[in-house]
Amino acid sequence: MKKHKNKADNLRRQNQKLRHKNKALKDKSEQLHRQSEDLKQQSEDLKQQKDQLEEKIRDLEIQLNEYRQMLFKKKSVKAESDQANIKKKPLKKKGAPIGHPGATRKIPKRVDIHKDIHVYECPHCQGNNLSQCDRYEDHYQEDIAIPQTQVTRFRHHYYYCRNCKKTASGVAEGELLGSYLGPNVKSMGAFLHYNMSLPYRKIRVLFKECFNLDIDHSSLVGFDKQLRIRGQPLYDQLKAELKNKPYLHIDETGWKDDWLWCYASKGAIVYTIEEGRGQKQVKNILGKKYSGVLISDFLSAYNKIICRKQRCLIHLLRLIKKRLIYFNNDRKLVKYFSRLKVLIKKIILLDKRLAKKIPRNFSVLKADVIGQLRRLLKQNLSHPKAERFRIKLQKQFKELITCLDFVEVCSHNNWAERLLRPNVIMRKITFGNRSESGKMNHQVLMSLLQTARQHTLNPISFYRSLFANPSQAAASISL
Repeated sequence: MKKHKNKADNLRRQNQKLRHKNKALKDKSEQLHRQSEDLKQQSEDLKQQKDQLEEKIRDLEIQLNEYRQMLFKKKSVKAESDQANIKKKPLKKKGAPIGHPGATRKIPKRVDIHKDIHVYECPHCQGNNLSQCDRYEDHYQEDIAIPQTQVTRFRHHYYYCRNCKKTASGVAEGELLGSYLGPNVKSMGAFLHYNMSLPYRKIRVLFKECFNLDIDHSSLVGFDKQLRIRGQPLYDQLKAELKNKPYLHIDETGWKDDWLWCYASKGAIVYTIEEGRGQKQVKNILGKKYSGVLISDFLSAYNKIICRKQRCLIHLLRLIKKRLIYFNNDRKLVKYFSRLKVLIKKIILLDKRLAKKIPRNFSVLKADVIGQLRRLLKQNLSHPKAERFRIKLQKQFKELITCLDFVEVCSHNNWAERLLRPNVIMRKITFGNRSESGKMNHQVLMSLLQTARQHTLNPISFYRSLFANPSQAAASISL
């Protein structure tokens, strides 16, 4: 009996030990399971980080290729689908086509100086036995007559008025009271700085070498300020008139620590230098609502302006080109973006035809391309990045086809970009403005310069009229 009791106790102790051991193994199994779940989560996080880093590397590679092309002037990188469609064209022969009539400079309508050239010694044999023939040949040569400075003494005769008991004197045409230099010098200096992008020190050298006129470069800055003060009312009028324009091109570029904005429409071109490039700056000019069509790139600052918009389709083609390079290993996405590129080009071509003459079947062509684009943008895409781009375009669908509703509205914003180009060149040479007065001079005088050009006015003559008679200069620009 005692034996059985001891055996039962041993079995109980063994069972208890096994239970403890089983519990320990169970706890260890749960711990390993938790560790396994944590490792799985870490693995997924690392995989996501790897995918994100790979996307960033691809983006950086594309940007690097773009910068290399800009720096070394290489040919643009084309997508594989584009390279397959390119046909080898025969090399074009240099020079004019066969049978093309030659062109030369036209004979001037005015002759200022006439000179008869006689020969008294033969240039071939140095003989003196010459007799004049009945033949002669006219040679016209146009050249620059470099003038010297012209000093004008304005003698003011004073008169006594018996009515008001005061003395009075007049002002002559072309005279700037209190100024030692005339309007031609000041308007030429402003033209060379803002139109030719010459720094003030080089303008000083040009005046000294060409006209023997010694001017300090700081005086040229003061001349621009005088011209800006005279042109400020006209600039404010142009700026206020932008709200009433039927369409408006807008673009912006960096300007030292600020941003230079360009607003262009028929009859008015306005530049402003602002601290930022957001919707606040646009609302300051146009307000929350604009009655015309706003033509711009895809900057988000224009999104909350309530108006009809036309996005620049040339910018869109560049964005599509980047997607074609980015997704060059995915056949479906390459096919999708290639199709999108073809449709955008069709809209651009149709807009060009509309600007020249409305085609007979324009409504059919318009409905066809709009329907194809709408159906294409409804297709879901597998890649998240491509899908985000598609959704963005789908939201802005109406802003891609506004140009087909108006003859005056074009499908791109190249005009505003071309108007920004002189400012960009000037920024590279002068590094922008360092004072508030310089900013005001630039935005006013550059706006008046480009507006005068749009009205086919000579900028130098326009600046000169601003010095002499600002109201007459403003009247020459019809808003």
